[in-house]
Parts: sequence; structure tokens; C-alpha cells
Amino acid sequence: MIQIASDLVKKIAEERNEILQIIPLVWEYQPYNAKLIPVMGPEEKYLGVWSEEKTPIFKDPWFESQKFYNNFSFTIYPYSFENYQLLSQEILSLKPETCGVKPSFGTGDRLGLVSAAHLNVLKKYEVFPIIAQQSPRELKKTGRTFQSVLLDAAWGAFASGYQGRFGADADHIKEEFYLQQAIHSGYSFYTLDVSDYIEKEFLSQSERDLNQAYQKMNPDQLVLLKRYLDRSYSLGDGFRLSFNEENILRIVLSLYPVLGFIDQMNSILDERLANYDLEISLDEGEFLTSNQTHFFLSEELHRRGIDFQSLALKFPGSFEKGIDYRGDLSQFQENLRGQVLIAENIGGYRLSLHSGSDKMTIYPTFFQETHGLFHIKTSGTSWLKALEVVSVFNPELFRKIYTLSWESYSENSRDYQVSFKIDEIPAEIEYLPDKKLQNFLKNDSVRQLLHISYGSILKEYRKELYQFLFDYREDHYQRVEKNIENHLKVLTGKSKNSKSFS
Repeated sequence: MIQIASDLVKKIAEERNEILQIIPLVWEYQPYNAKLIPVMGPEEKYLGVWSEEKTPIFKDPWFESQKFYNNFSFTIYPYSFENYQLLSQEILSLKPETCGVKPSFGTGDRLGLVSAAHLNVLKKYEVFPIIAQQSPRELKKTGRTFQSVLLDAAWGAFASGYQGRFGADADHIKEEFYLQQAIHSGYSFYTLDVSDYIEKEFLSQSERDLNQAYQKMNPDQLVLLKRYLDRSYSLGDGFRLSFNEENILRIVLSLYPVLGFIDQMNSILDERLANYDLEISLDEGEFLTSNQTHFFLSEELHRRGIDFQSLALKFPGSFEKGIDYRGDLSQFQENLRGQVLIAENIGGYRLSLHSGSDKMTIYPTFFQETHGLFHIKTSGTSWLKALEVVSVFNPELFRKIYTLSWESYSENSRDYQVSFKIDEIPAEIEYLPDKKLQNFLKNDSVRQLLHISYGSILKEYRKELYQFLFDYREDHYQRVEKNIENHLKVLTGKSKNSKSFS
């Protein structure tokens, strides 16, 4: 049956001037006594269906054959969101699920091509896989939607035969518009980014200005202030947390709008969904998250009945895109221990590490100190693996991508925290031999440049890049798998071949 489908798809593709191939995998589709075979091209995805039924199984057939194989017909349907919804009603493992406070690992896929590779690795470890993970910023730059991201992630499960569980994270939500889009698309995990709602000026104001702000506080703010003023909390291991007039005043003034934003977004989620994972993100703020800030925010959210499963703090050190952690590891560890004590004392949530791609230096510490209560997000590291494939097998395209990225640095660097200067790396790389391009990509500044340039690259070379990666998808998958495997091995210290979240 697979060979017949393969020959038929090849013939159809030639007739329609398309590039299509089947994935040699068959799903039993019991409601219709049908068999499903994944069919795909560089960007297009289809559902190949062997069926005895005369009525359509899915919507808008792209190709229909006459009965010719043991009374079965073969029909190709577009893998649209409507057809995905029909498919996932019967194959429930294709729907995102919540993970609660289990250890979890997120693998954003900016191209929508390698979720199968991510799952092939993640299923071997004791981490819950979050394979759909994109932010509105990434959606704008890649020209995707929450629906298309989920479609691509679920396709990775479908096309690889994965029948375990996975989650879908609507990352860095700052506006109701995107929250509603993600809810409508069926996401299971919602990350509220509160960085725009923090009143930052109160964190650095003089005592005189703080006193003036105090005079203008509303009754609700004064209640918050009184609740914590001059209070101390013993959290074990000799760790004591104290609030004084200055630090609690700064916290209440700076976080009061944050509480309102979270309350509003959580109310929408409660109205629309029976079950979901909620993460609160402070990591993109300008100031480190103090122990007092962490304690106050968690306590007040629980006091309001807001049940969140993870909290992303701003830790000491630099968490730049595409490169390892930069900072004092001992300082990071000391800070983390205090934050973990707070989370464990309050209970009900994990600590989340954002910009987790390639942060190998701190992975063992983060894993050990959090005692299994963690979530980690990666994304750019898999994007860079795609460009690594280009550097090896299409040097000409890689040089064009690099030149465009260099020329677009000023625009792209506005959206991401990077420390390198563009004049540190060459504007042109024609002088580099082809065989040295892959090694050139290991340079931290080059990695950061290409990491932040994905929007410009896709705008200019999208079709060419997707076609190339389709032709070299086996090598692409292998490199992505090896990279994510390396992340998880460093994180956990060893492979876990027995327990997975299936």
C-alpha cells in the first residue's frame, strides 16, 4: 500500500508540477476503516487517505482517485486547520495537553519543520515535551500564526508516529488579541509576559520621589503595603526573607499594574478554558528579580486565586540568544537556591528558564537545584542548526544569508538583547573557503547575528530555504536531534530511555 501510494503521489506531483513525497507511515483511522499516510512537500502538507467510504472523510479534497486497490480509493486532503481539528477528534494524541508542574522542555521550531526530530529525542527523557512554542514577535517575523505553528507541531507527531503527549505554548503574550488567538487555536500553555506592565521607574527612584509616590497610592495599594511591611519569613536552611519600608514600597508601586494585567488575562482563560497551564514571565524586565519580588508576586497571585504552573525570573548574568551563559556561575547558583526555596515554600509552581538555548554552563546547576521543578525554553538553537546545514551543503546560499543578516543588523538588533558589535565580524565572507563556513558559524558573534536575523532571512529567502531543507531534511533532522540530545544530556547528566510522558 505504501509503495502504491508513493508511486501515485509521484505521478500526481509530476502532473501538477508539484514537489511531493509520502512519509512511509500508516495510521489506522478506525471510524472510517481508513488508512492515513502523511504526504508533504517543501512547505505543503497533506493527508493521504485510503478508504472504502464514498463520503469525504476530510474537507476540500485536493486529489481524488477511482477505486483501484482492493476496492480502496486514494484521496489527498490539504492539512488545513479545519482538517486537523477533524483528525485530532479521532487521534487524540494530536491535541496539546497540559503538563502541570512536571519537568518540561520547550523546543520552539521557527521553520515548522523539525518537531518530529524534537520528539524523537524528548520522548527518551523524563521531561514533558512542549513542541509548539512561539511568541507574537516570532509570528510577525516568520509570517506565521498560532494556528499554523500548532499545525506544524502536530504534524511532527503525526508524521513520526508519535502517540505520546505534548504541549503547545503561546509564548510571551502581552495583549488580549494574541491570547484570544491562541485560545481559539487550542493551545494548552500560556506565558504572560509582564515586562511592559512593570512600572520600572519606581525600582530606581530616589527616596524623596518614592515618598511622593506613596502620598498618591490608592487604597488597594496601601493594603498591599501594610500586608508585608516589616514582615519577615523564615524559609528554611537559614534563609530569611524580610520586607522593609523601602523594598516593599518599590515592589508594590512597580508590580501593581502587573497584578491587574495577570488578573485580566487569567479571567479570560478561566472563561474560555477548563484546563490550561499558566506561566508568568519576568525575565525580559530590566532589573533582576529580587527574592522579595518573587515572594510578593507569587503570594499575591495565589491570594487572588490565580493558579500558575511556572514562573520565569530574571536571574543574574547574561542570557543572550544563541550562545552560552555569560556571568558568575556561583552567583547564579546562590541566587537560584534562594528562589527555589521560595517556590518550594509557597508551592504549586516551577521555575522557568527562558533563552535556554545553548546555556550548557548552567544546565547542570539549574537541573540539580530546582529538584525537578523546572521548565526550559529553547528555540533559536534549532534555527541555527538549519543554517548549519545550509553552510555545509549550499555555501552560496549561506553567504547570501550572512550578507543580508549583516546588512540588517541595525533593524534586527532592536528586538533582541545581544552584546556583540557588528564591526567585530566581517561584512563579506567571500574570502572564506566553503569548508570553513561551518566552523565560522561557531563564532559567538556570528551565531547571535544569524539568530536575530531569522525574520529578514525568511522574508528574502523563504522559498529557497524551504526547498533546500526539504531536499536535505534527513541531514537537517539528524543535526537537530543531536543538538537537542546534547542539551538534555548536559541538563540531566544522562539519557533516560525508560520513562517518558506518553
